[in-house]
Order: sequence, then C-alpha cells, then structure tokens
Amino acid sequence: MKCCHLLLALLLAGRLVLLPVSAEEQKDLGLQLAENPPRRVISKTPPVPAPIADEFEIRQGFRLIETLDEFRVAIKRDNQKIRMKPGVYRAEDVDPPMTGPIPRTQPSDDGELPKNRQEHIFAVNGSNNYFDLRGVVFETPVSVQSKLSGRAHVADTWHINGAANTFEGGYFRNVVDRPYPDYRVTENEFEVCNDNNTFLDCIFVVTGSVPYGYTDYYGKGGPNFGRLNKHSFMSIYRANNTKLIGCQVYMKTFGHCVHFHNVDGVLIKDCLFTGTLRATNDVLKETVGRAKEYDFNIMYRGKRPIPRDLMIPLTEDGVRSYGGDKNITVIDTTVERLRGCFQLLCVGDVTLENVTVREAGDFSFDLSAGDQGKVVMKNCRGDIAYNPLFNLTRGPIPKDAFYEVTILSPAEDVRPTPRTSLGTICGDHCTFIFHDGTTRPLPPQVNRVSCGGKLGLVDSTVTNYTTARLILNERVRNCTIKSVGPVEDHGSENAVIKIEPAAAE
Repeated sequence: MKCCHLLLALLLAGRLVLLPVSAEEQKDLGLQLAENPPRRVISKTPPVPAPIADEFEIRQGFRLIETLDEFRVAIKRDNQKIRMKPGVYRAEDVDPPMTGPIPRTQPSDDGELPKNRQEHIFAVNGSNNYFDLRGVVFETPVSVQSKLSGRAHVADTWHINGAANTFEGGYFRNVVDRPYPDYRVTENEFEVCNDNNTFLDCIFVVTGSVPYGYTDYYGKGGPNFGRLNKHSFMSIYRANNTKLIGCQVYMKTFGHCVHFHNVDGVLIKDCLFTGTLRATNDVLKETVGRAKEYDFNIMYRGKRPIPRDLMIPLTEDGVRSYGGDKNITVIDTTVERLRGCFQLLCVGDVTLENVTVREAGDFSFDLSAGDQGKVVMKNCRGDIAYNPLFNLTRGPIPKDAFYEVTILSPAEDVRPTPRTSLGTICGDHCTFIFHDGTTRPLPPQVNRVSCGGKLGLVDSTVTNYTTARLILNERVRNCTIKSVGPVEDHGSENAVIKIEPAAAE
C-alpha cells in the first residue's frame, strides 16, 4: 500500500496538528480549487490495474469480444458467456435513455405501473449472462457523465436492469477529466434494479462530487447551501439477492458506498470498502471555496463554526439501508474511513460475521431490526480511532439482538478526538460481548461505553472483557453486567459482577 496515510495526525498541546504532506501527493484539480493548498487526507491508494496481457484465458463456452461497441451490444442480450479482451476501455458515448416499470410496486387505479426514467452510460438490460472481465479496465469520465440529466434519481453510470448476471474481475474507475467543480456526476456509479446479480473480484475506484472536502457541512439532500451533486458507488433498488464477493471499493467522493432501498437479500463477502477522512484543521486552511464563503461555518442543520481537532469523512455511509430492507449479510469484510461504516436499520434479519471496521468517520456500527428481525453481530472487530464504535440510537430499539466485538488499538499515528469513545448501546433482551484486542492501553477519557442512551437497555446482558468503563444511565434496568473495567450504575435492579481478565478468554 503506497502512503496509506497521506496525512499523519498528532495530538500536541491538546491540538490536532498536521505533518507535511507526502512528496508523492500532487494537487488534484479535479477534486479541489486551484487556489487552495493541497488537500491533506487519509485515504488508501487503489491498486494499479494489472499490465495488459497478450495472452489470456478464454474459458470453454465463452465468446470473445474486443471492442466497447461490441460490449454495449452484448449487455442488451440474454444467456451468454462473454470474455472481453483485456485492455483499457474509456467511455465516450452514452446508451439511449429508457423508461421502465419500477419493480415490486403497485399499479395505479388505471392499472399502470409507476415508471422509472433512466439515463446512463451503460444499460445492462440482458439477463442470465456471465461477463469475464479479468484484465479489463472500464473508465467513465466525468465529462461523459456530464452529458446525462442532472435531475434527481435519473442518471446512473451503470443501470443493471437484467437479472442473474455475473461480472467477474473488472476494474471500474471514474476519470476526473475536468477541473473542480466544472462537471456533473451521476447519482450512483451502479444502480442494481433486478434480482440475483453478482459482482465477483471486481475493483471500483469512485471519484467526483460537488462539493467535495466538507462532509455534509453544506447539505446532503436539502437544504443545500450551494450546488450539490453527490456520487455514490452502488444503489440496490428493489432488487433482491445481490452479491458482492471479493470486491474492493475505493471512495473519494461525497456519496454512499453501498445503499439499499426495499431490498430482500444482500450478501457482501470478502470485500474491502475504504473511504477518505480529513482533519477539520485542514479545512480551516482554505483560502477559497465553500468553507471560506461561509466564513468557516457549518450551515447544514444550524449555523455554527467548524470545530477544530476533529476528523471528518469526505464520504457518506459505508453500508446503508433506507427502508424496507431485510436479510442483509456481511461476512469476512473490512469497512474503513466511511461516515457511518454500518447503518442498517432494517425490517428483517441483519448478520455481520468476521467484520472489521477501522477509523470510522462518524461511527462504526448502528444495527437494528426492532422486533421484526434478528441482528447477529458475531466475531467482529473495530477501533475507536476518531469516532464512536457503537451508535445504537437512530432506529427502533434492538430486541433479542447479539453484538460481539473485539476492541482494537488504532494505528500508532492516530490520536483521539473529542468524539472518540466506544459509543452508546441500547436494547431489549440483547446480549453484548466486548473482547479486548488492544496492544496498548486506550486513553482513560475515551475508554468508556455509554449504556442506555435515549432508548434504554433492559433485560439484557453485557459482558465486558476490556478495561473500558461502563456507564449505566437511568434507563438501564434489570440487566446483568459482567465487567473487567469499572461500572457506574445509575440504573435500577441491575446485577453488576466483577470479573478478572484471566476469566475472559
């Protein structure tokens, strides 16, 4: 990994300060205004595509295609096995717009189904296809995205309208070929609109949004304090049983990584989703742009000064539900440096197993299905680098849920911010287990868990094998608390049991 941290943060004299930018970093005029100093961010560098091979495998039964025009034709047909010749293919044109019915919606009184207008660079309308894209790089420039509509919920770079397609081994990247902010981007790089589609061992590099560099300080859907053009990786829209297996997503844009809308069934396995962070102190160094225009005030949800010494996400959430979603499964996956790494407030089962979260931009885990499904978070891990680990405050109170997490030490160059902690837990008949995976002590002021929140913690069990302090508020009642670390009990009818570290594992 080249220069994983382009920015190094130290806490000196109570202030988060920045070391010099790596010599490798150049000012990217596609992502910032030319007059500003180079933006300093924490972001993982995507892998370079493999060299184009003269010889490559064509599996039995697959048909070779060698041009982007052939590919556009192939994605409109059914029941094919397609091998695309390795190479770099840059889109210069767009597919025709189309209108189709919205899946799983009720007809109107006159019998008509609601319609969905689409504009796109690529419309994948065929079904039951296998696309072998190993060694293939698709480039979708913002100049071409700018040819599409700017209306909300219309333009996406790729629309997957067909069902039961597999995309294997492709490298998909945006190209920012115009200076910031003189371009328009699509709402999502991919929108999946039909069932049983699979992305296998693909890499996605998602770049470009307006504004960029300020998290949601100037709006994220209304009201907007200036032009807003978000760009997410993937929307799964009324489409069931989508799979992302062995995929990597690199986010350098204000938008979600993966988000769901009325979905039954998603599998994310063996994946890496990684975003971008920026220190607020770096925002305060700008000489032009939106922060300067608003006198370095946050405008969204109330005018107030941009705080110092925080680390903000330049993306939105990592894995996000929007309503009506169920049967979401994430296994053997790492999510890092995205706003809410997991915000899954669902109406059915949610399963996270062997999931790692690092350096969350706002919080790591917010998982709830109320009493409509089962939340199981098993053998997961997370650090508390800059922001809370848990934020179980936004959805219905979790019921009969299971949360197991090992607390990790942050990277050695990371120093806590005023928001750092293990966060807030709540629940009804829930089980929480905290394991200690740290390699050095966490600072006492951040090594704490708030129990109860506004929703309460009742008839539940918390087993804390770490040294963290558990703070039980007045809404915690009839719980069994077993803890290595100290416990402050402000609740009622709780059984607090001291355990020793040796009894933990």
